[in-house]
Parts: sequence; structure tokens; C-alpha cells
Amino acid sequence: MGPELALIATVVGTATSAIGSIKQGQAANQTAKFNAQVAENAAIGSRQTAAENERRQRRVSLKRQGAMRAQGASLDLLEDNAMEEELQALTIRHGGNLRARGFQQQAALDRMQGKTAVSSSRVGAATTLLKGGVGAADKYEDLPAGSPLRF
Repeated sequence: MGPELALIATVVGTATSAIGSIKQGQAANQTAKFNAQVAENAAIGSRQTAAENERRQRRVSLKRQGAMRAQGASLDLLEDNAMEEELQALTIRHGGNLRARGFQQQAALDRMQGKTAVSSSRVGAATTLLKGGVGAADKYEDLPAGSPLRF
């Protein structure tokens, strides 16, 4: 291969590599954004599920309280049972909120990773261009004096 072709190959290869690096970062960012949206949706679902389970727990609690009243349970027993039932309902809500918070944190992490991928790809592309520029300069120096690529 002649020096002209070596120079052209270096320039084209460098440009292709730099573009590939940027495209890879953009693809990683798109994937991260998608994963973040999935996590956000899971957070919403977690809260909705917890709210429904809490509602069901409260309904069951009311039925138990009614049955206990019908059987003539003491006021102390009814009060103790009501507190226990409320604690169960609040525990369900709290668990759903904790799961949702975890999903939201995952979404934030995914978005951060996507931004990092874009930044890294730009740095990688710049590094490739710099290295390629040095390689092209070396090849340019190897061109004969009469070469059409020499300025």
C-alpha cells in the first residue's frame, strides 16, 4: 500500500471509529432511558398495588371488628384489635412506598449511567481523533514531495 492510501485509510478509520464511539454512547443512553422508564412504571405499580392491598386489609379489618362486636367482645379487646389491624394496613402501605422508592432510585441511577455513557463516548471519540490525527500526521510526513495529498 502506498503512503497516500495509508494516509487515507488512517483518516477514514479514525473518523469511523470516532463516529462509532459516539453512536455507542447514544445507544447506551437510549437503553438507560428506557430502563429508567420501566423502573418509574414499576414504582407507580408498586404504590398502586400497595394502596389496593391496604384497602383490602382495611375491609377485612372492618369485617373482623363487626364479627367481634356481634360476639360481644370487650371494649379493650376491640380497641387492641383495631390498633393491630391499623398497624397491618400501614405496614402494607409502607412496604409499597419502600419498593417504589427503590424503583425510583434505580431509575435515577439508570439516567445517570446513560449520561455517563454519552460523556464517555465523547471523550473516547476525542481521544480517537487525537490519536488518529497523530497517526495521520506521521503518514503525511511519509508522503513523497510530489504527492497530490501534500500541500
